[in-house]
Amino acid sequence: MKKLISFFLVLCCTNISCTMTTFAEIPVQKQQKTVMVTQITREESFHNIQIIWSRGQVTISQSPDEKTYITEKAFVMPKETEKAGITIKNDTLFVKDYHSLSPLSLESSTNIKEFEKLLQEYRNTEYDLEIALPERQYQEFYFKTVNANCDLENNHFQNVTTETVNGNTTLNNITAESITSNTVNGNITLSSGTIAEQYSLNGINGNMYAIFTIFPTTLSVHNTNGNIVLTLPENDGFVIDKTKLKTYKDFSTSFYLKDNNYKKIYKNGKIEFDIVCTNGSVTLKRLD
Repeated sequence: MKKLISFFLVLCCTNISCTMTTFAEIPVQKQQKTVMVTQITREESFHNIQIIWSRGQVTISQSPDEKTYITEKAFVMPKETEKAGITIKNDTLFVKDYHSLSPLSLESSTNIKEFEKLLQEYRNTEYDLEIALPERQYQEFYFKTVNANCDLENNHFQNVTTETVNGNTTLNNITAESITSNTVNGNITLSSGTIAEQYSLNGINGNMYAIFTIFPTTLSVHNTNGNIVLTLPENDGFVIDKTKLKTYKDFSTSFYLKDNNYKKIYKNGKIEFDIVCTNGSVTLKRLD
């Protein structure tokens, strides 16, 4: 019992995200989000999207027509005040998560069963969000989360910005002028259909995967703890600064690179990639 109490005291001193990672092995009854919390259709036009979401899966796809469809799903029906806030104002669609997270209180949890119950209540506050946007050229897409995954697919934006603390970000078949994706704990994935003029990918814990069908002219990829895998088409040349790379001993490529002082150069070295990887490997693949 003393060990169990110490176990919970350690939990008490950690934040929610760490708790979920540490105790992910504790069995919790699997459920499907079958409760329809919100299902609305909006006909107003807008060119900016801002989404702030706490936990769950967020998917932004393309609408079949000129209307916007917003769906929120859950394990259990929340209070009316905890449903997502949805407004369209100043040419911007705002979606904000108002769900309260059940605290993992230790006051009554003196055994594993009690903790499993609390963990289940916590997971019941996880909500999924699905938004279908009409196809058009949007100006800004901004997404911020603490514990949610984000899938953005099949549309056109001027600027895309995602900020995640715990969650994976996937961009599929997106065109943009600039893409900025920042994460603390999570993977960043750019599919082969995603095309931008400028890319800025920044991570602390997680892997980064990007497939470029068009050679990027501005590319910045910084990762502290995790691997970087970039797939590139044939090109006229690029250069990488080995002093920034740091982990160049764990570096592999299917391009023939020449070493020149602190540089790794392919062909004419016209485009300079800003690649920083502290703990992890860097792989450059040639697109088939």
